[in-house]
Amino acid sequence: MGNCCSTEASAVVARRSGANKEEVQAMPYTNLPPLRKHTDTEDTESHIKEKEPLSALSPSSSEGPEDDFIPAHIPSNKHVEDTHHVKIGDYNLRYSYFSKRGYYPEARKKANQDSYYCETHFAGDDQKAFFAVFDGHGQYGDICSQFAAAQLPENIIKNLDQNVGILPALTHAHVLTNQVMHEASFDDSMSGTTSISVLFSGNEIHVSNVGDSRAIIAQENLKASTREGEGKLVAKPLSIDQTPFRKDERVRVKKCGARVLTVDQVEGIEPLHENWGLSLGDEIDENGDPPRIWHPHGQYPGTAFTRSIGDLVSEELGVTAEPEILCKGLNPHDKFIIIASDGVFEFLTSQNAVDIVSQFDNPSEACHALVDEAYNRWLQFEVRTDDITAICIYLDGVTPAKERDGPRGSIYVGGEVLDLQSMQRPVRGTTKNHARRNTIVGTDAIRLSLAEAFMDDKDEPGLLNLEENEGKTDKEEEWIRKAVQGSFLFNHLSEKKIREIISVLKKLEFNAGEFVMRQGVPGNTFYLVESGEFEARHATIECADLSQKRNVLFEACGEVVQVYKPTKEYHPTFGELALIYPKPCANSVVTTKTGTLWALDRIAFRAILMRGRPLRDVVRRLRQISLLRPLTVAQTNLMAEEMHSKVFEPNQVVLHEGMTEPGFFLITSGCIESTSKMDNVAPLELKTFDYFCEISLVRRRSISQRSIRATVRTECLFIKKDAFELAVGKLTSIMEKDKFRRARKTRILDSKKDATTSTFVRFDDEANSELPTSINELEVVGSVMSDLTNTVRLVEIKGSSPSVYMTLRSVNKQAIVDAGMQTHVSGERDIYVSLYEKNALVPQLFGMNSNDSDIHMLYETQIVGTFESFLDGEPQGESFVRYYAAQVVMALEFMHAEGIVSRMLDPTNLMIDRNGNLRVINLRLSKYVGRGRTYTVCGTPEYLAPEQITGEGHNICADYWALGVLMYEMLTGATPFARANENDLEILNDIASFQPEQLLWPQTASAELKDIISNLLSPNPAKRLGYSKGHTTACEVIMKHSFFAGTSWEATKMGSFSAPLEADAASEFKQIAASGSHDDLVIGSVYKGDSDWLVDF
Repeated sequence: MGNCCSTEASAVVARRSGANKEEVQAMPYTNLPPLRKHTDTEDTESHIKEKEPLSALSPSSSEGPEDDFIPAHIPSNKHVEDTHHVKIGDYNLRYSYFSKRGYYPEARKKANQDSYYCETHFAGDDQKAFFAVFDGHGQYGDICSQFAAAQLPENIIKNLDQNVGILPALTHAHVLTNQVMHEASFDDSMSGTTSISVLFSGNEIHVSNVGDSRAIIAQENLKASTREGEGKLVAKPLSIDQTPFRKDERVRVKKCGARVLTVDQVEGIEPLHENWGLSLGDEIDENGDPPRIWHPHGQYPGTAFTRSIGDLVSEELGVTAEPEILCKGLNPHDKFIIIASDGVFEFLTSQNAVDIVSQFDNPSEACHALVDEAYNRWLQFEVRTDDITAICIYLDGVTPAKERDGPRGSIYVGGEVLDLQSMQRPVRGTTKNHARRNTIVGTDAIRLSLAEAFMDDKDEPGLLNLEENEGKTDKEEEWIRKAVQGSFLFNHLSEKKIREIISVLKKLEFNAGEFVMRQGVPGNTFYLVESGEFEARHATIECADLSQKRNVLFEACGEVVQVYKPTKEYHPTFGELALIYPKPCANSVVTTKTGTLWALDRIAFRAILMRGRPLRDVVRRLRQISLLRPLTVAQTNLMAEEMHSKVFEPNQVVLHEGMTEPGFFLITSGCIESTSKMDNVAPLELKTFDYFCEISLVRRRSISQRSIRATVRTECLFIKKDAFELAVGKLTSIMEKDKFRRARKTRILDSKKDATTSTFVRFDDEANSELPTSINELEVVGSVMSDLTNTVRLVEIKGSSPSVYMTLRSVNKQAIVDAGMQTHVSGERDIYVSLYEKNALVPQLFGMNSNDSDIHMLYETQIVGTFESFLDGEPQGESFVRYYAAQVVMALEFMHAEGIVSRMLDPTNLMIDRNGNLRVINLRLSKYVGRGRTYTVCGTPEYLAPEQITGEGHNICADYWALGVLMYEMLTGATPFARANENDLEILNDIASFQPEQLLWPQTASAELKDIISNLLSPNPAKRLGYSKGHTTACEVIMKHSFFAGTSWEATKMGSFSAPLEADAASEFKQIAASGSHDDLVIGSVYKGDSDWLVDF
């Protein structure tokens, strides 16, 4: 059955048999007869066309919205006949459609500009079906959408009949429809239509997108199952809105001369900015003022999309009718598809739409509910609504699809565009500040660090000296740009950074039979495929020792899991994880057809992210000032960021003698003369990188003893005392802490001088004769946990009565070197040296022992297991979540007050003591950052924050993200990013494109719990719950959240209450104590490698 219609028509406009271009042009389109077409598969079906005109479902009256309201849930017996059934391939397809004319109080008889088309048995093939939604705009938008709905299917069939293939047929059909519309009798100069369509062909779908309507698919996520054991339905995009929010589309139209501005910017109400691609658009677009496309010499056409059919004037500005196409094989976990106009998604997320539809087994009821909910959301925030249209297609009985080539499993063409989903236009009405108009450019929300990545005084070798390859043609640069911008690792980068990345790519030729990557060998290179063919193979055993000679038997490398073969429009990539961290390659990649790759190594990538640091020399100079030496590198870096420029003209007086010094000055150019009225004080000449008024950072009121005058034009960096303290804290307190740490460090060093291979270097400040001085005084009771580099055991002091138990954490030196973690282990030691205050949740290190093979760390606590071992993947109640989340918050408050980011808040690294309370004893990945940023990517993949993945640098806010993930895992039994196949790349991609609206909640979850998790999981660190511009602990904001109402924080920290896991932990302690393992304290063989990294142990 086929029908394409605007809901203002009195009947359905369907595809006309034998219609041709001349016929369409010969008559006004508005007079086209409403023809009908039935397919053989539906002869026995009852359908809407035989019941009543569609206009009865989409009121066209000029009445107000109350008169048009249709309840969200229409009883099933009323709409059963509106659902259509057909069998395609090995599955049944059920679908329905519904369109609702918008409410326009100033134009109550305005036509519905939406149209849609549904036809099974498409092109005479019972294995094909075609569904599409067209959203018209402009004066003749309704005519444009009807025209496209009639012409596009005809043109697709014409191209398919020519055996050109489905993808070329779809592309040519859209372009041809656009051309024919230009030649039609109506005016499409500033009118047109967007188009979203899905062509079913057996078990495959082909999604074509032109504009900002949307197609999504609901997939069952069995990893995040409900309590009833059913998989949760998760919204997955089948298209990405083509709007100026997308950087790639924005860049494309600007190359054609377009200006991209909001209406307010065009009218001069808002300053110019271009931060729409940074996921910061909620406030910008809350009042419906998105970025639009404008002619360089006029205030037209003002389109909010970058592709459409029609819009002749916009065409010269880069607005094209060429579709983005995605091809996907259907799988059993695919449950239904939604195709809808942009009116649905103005105030609803894709996940909202899936959640609404999933409540109905009848697609007709689902369509009505979705459209009506979208309609009502409009009326909550606006005085009008858009036209709203949706098609719901249910998929019943899909069997597993065959394995296909391509980077995304069942998505085998067009998957690269899905990496752009973080650039979807923002959903309006989802923030608390709805209807505000604040401009956020220049605020901390988007401010980049001026001393970007400067966390130490030394550069990683090769970081700043890159060899640039200039031998790329314009054509090569164009396809490379498209390929890299489609990846979540690059789509957030500036145009300058993209150019730098392209400039350092190296061209590599591979002959058939050569290896590109080897399974099990750490990778450090990302590849883009220009030509040739490459196979990813996975073996059950490592094949790193296979010969690299030609004609090697690739079968020895295991089964083929992926094929990388470029097309004219698509260039696959592989090795993305290598740019994030040096993980051993999961597969071998071998060359099956001689080809060309472009390579980017991790050092070059990191160098590009980190170079361009204008305050580098400033930070080094500040580090040399004696008063500022107590500042850490991170604090000094932050101070440099907060300083702002002041310019003084020749002979301008900066400060008179006897005046209060306003703040600290550092000269960056020019010359200053410093004089005094006192006869015995000689004048001074201060030049670049000299400074004055430094005492003002310490004293509340510092009186200048000299007059300061610029002799030439002089520029200084300046910071007031208040701004300094807001950034890093009071300098007097920092100096006091630094003095204490230095004394503690000296005492530990003195203890180390007298230490032997069996004695402990004492970290504890309080002498206790009952605690051991030698590792030989300990006896292993039982093992708690062990991994490649870390072993935690419960130990007992020999001869103690009653028995005294402690926790011994041991690392093997050779294992540390093999894992490349020497810096992390040394950094952990330094952190324990600096943590002189006690906190029960972060147990103080009692002592450290370094012998011939291992490093042992002794804690005065009794650990009985990892938090993960007690959770066991089971969902927990809210009281459980509240108790342990509160303990994590208290641990973070302690660490963040010291400027330390944890990065180890996952259940694997959090420990449980014998009383059931949380303990943080593994600080190996922790780092002192103050309020600055660090760039090392480390941690459990599912707990990484978006800013860690994208390489933008992260700070203590990354811990608040991890807290949100932990709370969600406690609540549901799985993280939001859990995957059954544990594919790190897919996990990281999901995180980089995540929005809180995607979260699925148990029905019992309270509003307070949903709110705190959603706010902790804000992708933008500056909007994340816990973010604080000030130096004071940001944990206070989290602690004051309503979810923690009534929490006794001090009692929670001390474990004064009975912990939820108390009984289980006590039982585990008894089992360990009764095991009597008496294992050897030594866990590894004698270390004979380089010992330079062990000098402090």
